[in-house]
Amino acid sequence: MDFGAATEMFAILGFAALLIAAAASDWRKLLIPNRYTVAIVALFPAYVIASGGDVAWQAHLICGATAFAAGFLLFTMGFFGGGDVKLFAAVTLWAGPALFMPMLAYTVVAGALLGCALWVQYRFRRDSVPAALNYALSNNVAFSKLPMPYAIAIAAGGLHVALRLFAGI
Repeated sequence: MDFGAATEMFAILGFAALLIAAAASDWRKLLIPNRYTVAIVALFPAYVIASGGDVAWQAHLICGATAFAAGFLLFTMGFFGGGDVKLFAAVTLWAGPALFMPMLAYTVVAGALLGCALWVQYRFRRDSVPAALNYALSNNVAFSKLPMPYAIAIAAGGLHVALRLFAGI
């Protein structure tokens, strides 16, 4: 294996590890630290350079910026948290136009499954619940008003991207 392929593999594995760390943090604290998103974005140039010019990085940048702009609009309307918007934009940067739709589909399906799982836990198990449900149980907040650790769903979409990129090495 040459240095370029090893660097490309390292960048993709780092991307995947950072997604898992962001999802774990969101589950535990309902917080996605900026360091994860910044590191995901910072690894992208290493991936582009290591790929030997096979990545249309300008199109990836446009996708990431568009995702951030759309996410910012949804954030201002109260539909998404700021950390979710930044993480989604960073994952979209890696997905680019070729993998955006599959990434979005995996994210949406994982988000729906996550919502169902949290609802079941909220409805039937009120012990040992994540931070979002502890907040709801202590303040009698309706389930539909709960914050959701959506980084888990975004990570599912991002891990699909990582697997597809890894398969292309």
